[in-house]
Amino acid sequence: MNLNAMLGEAIAKGAGRVTRKPIAALRRDVSELKRQVAELKRLLRAVQKGGQPRVATAAASDAAAVKPSRIRPTGPMVRKLRVKLGLTHAEFAKLAGVSGLTVYKWEKADGRINPRGRALAGLAKVMGMGKREAKRALADFAEGA
Repeated sequence: MNLNAMLGEAIAKGAGRVTRKPIAALRRDVSELKRQVAELKRLLRAVQKGGQPRVATAAASDAAAVKPSRIRPTGPMVRKLRVKLGLTHAEFAKLAGVSGLTVYKWEKADGRINPRGRALAGLAKVMGMGKREAKRALADFAEGA
């Protein structure tokens, strides 16, 4: 193989590596914009038909602020969040809808954790809470129990 071909391959490989992440970010942005356009079209159709368009409440928009499929939780991140909210393992677990042992194992993990389904949704819900909101939710749990 000659030097010119080897250089060409190396440059192409490097260029692919450099552009991969920015392109992935742009693709995510485009898909999010498409979702927004589809929602606006639905609202427009509802208004044109004379019906009441569904308006998202503040609570629904807060819950949607942290999308479960978009978070990439790590063990240290979960611990930092729990400490920031001033919660014990059991309290954090109750809010996230998992067991205390699960929270402990999440925190022990060095890198990324892979909660699935309801656990991921529960973690996303807790990530969207502040300290007061978390305490209020725990008080609501206590009243309901």
